[in-house]
Amino acid sequence: MKHLLSSLSGDLVQLEELLRQPNTNRLFIDTRLGEPADEFKDYRDGHILGAVHAQIREVFAAAPTPLSGNLPLPELETLERQLKAWGVDNSTEVILYGPSMALAARGWWVLRWAGLTNVKVIDGGLKAWINHGGPVAQGETHRTPTAASQQLKLHAGGMPQIEVNDLEELGVDTLVLDARDENSYLAGSIPRALNLPTAEQLTPAGNLRTVSEIEALYRNADVKTGQDIVVYCGGGVLSALTVLTLNALGHTPRLYVGSWSEWNKSPERMARSAAERAPA
Repeated sequence: MKHLLSSLSGDLVQLEELLRQPNTNRLFIDTRLGEPADEFKDYRDGHILGAVHAQIREVFAAAPTPLSGNLPLPELETLERQLKAWGVDNSTEVILYGPSMALAARGWWVLRWAGLTNVKVIDGGLKAWINHGGPVAQGETHRTPTAASQQLKLHAGGMPQIEVNDLEELGVDTLVLDARDENSYLAGSIPRALNLPTAEQLTPAGNLRTVSEIEALYRNADVKTGQDIVVYCGGGVLSALTVLTLNALGHTPRLYVGSWSEWNKSPERMARSAAERAPA
């Protein structure tokens, strides 16, 4: 059995190394998406020592518009303001985790897209941290800006993505992966998309499967080295984890952030999706 993906990618944390090498300029972000009051209570009930709370809709997404997906990208200025308030500077090591790895991956992708490079995801989240003897806390973490954090300047474009108009013009050689569950995919999908549920990459405990198991999933989906790959899901969360594992294996996929929640807002696009499913 091969090692975990964290041994191949600096963007996936090996907890033993993380605990063995403390960093005074490290920020943990507890990343959530559910009902805000409930999620904040769960965070206060127990989180990694020093972790701040981030509701994806408030930090890693902007408010949706009538034509956008459910979780459009945040305004850079708003994201930058929040990071500065947390004391994040250009050398801060940012570690994300959440109730699911996909939530943490969404935060990872947005921060990397915004130009931060030292951003990582914990394989297995809080449960794995506790199992490795990591310290936890209750209540709320309060951080303050620093002189260095005030120099932080974000720049979009750090991660490859694709907009809906370009998605409609893709060539036949591009592999489009739908990261949703099978039922969602069967209810409607982007033309030519292949269903590869992100959940299949996780164990029942919520950890990533081994390298060989994840490689097999991608091999069965006919993913090839150097291939143009586009990944989407419902709103850019599950697909972010698929992008993370593809990156770890040496691919350079593009994320369609708007995903199905944007695609399905156009009657013309939905007609094309329906036509693909129609019997010959």
